[in-house]
Amino acid sequence: MKRFVTEVERFAPESFYWETISDALKTTLSSAAYREEPEVVLIDPLALTMSAMNKVVGHASRAFILLTNANHDRAAGALRENMRIPIWAHQAAKPDLDVEADDYFEDGEKLPSGLMAIHLPGSSPSETAFYTPKNGGIVFVGDALVNLDPETGMAFLPDKYSQDPKQSRESLRKLLKLDFQMMTFAHGQPIVRDAKKHLAALLDRSETRKIETATPA
Repeated sequence: MKRFVTEVERFAPESFYWETISDALKTTLSSAAYREEPEVVLIDPLALTMSAMNKVVGHASRAFILLTNANHDRAAGALRENMRIPIWAHQAAKPDLDVEADDYFEDGEKLPSGLMAIHLPGSSPSETAFYTPKNGGIVFVGDALVNLDPETGMAFLPDKYSQDPKQSRESLRKLLKLDFQMMTFAHGQPIVRDAKKHLAALLDRSETRKIETATPA
């Protein structure tokens, strides 16, 4: 039986997230939404109750589902079937999607609600973040980064789950060219301030460890 999330949190104007615990995966699954009327986008959506969905959709007249990678269709198929919400994914997701997307996008393409697609291959071939400069800048991330531990904060996807950890870290540096304060995740709660600084520090620590490991004693 599908578990419906009942609570949706607003973390910025027209910006939402919701989450649940996956018993099968033993981790937190998170979704986000961004609304710029007349459109609203649901990013890696988990199933919502109708009252929660109404809070996210608001007065938007058109809704779209954006997938950050081929593994995050989640409730997308059911939402398309029941509410006729089309699914969009990166071109590289085609071979691995369990549900066929209605449309496919490329790196740098402008998407519904004014979001921009940023291809971040590494954790998976289709990994993509979405960006808006509104509200101080928000980056919506899939698996490349997680925010599951309140003590350590933002972290890379563990290497054992990443197809190419080195490539993923190199891809993430593309985000540092953008201006943003906030970031959401497919696993973990949003960071609502200084997200770019946290990402830069995480990448710098990774580079330092790489140099120390490569330097002979």
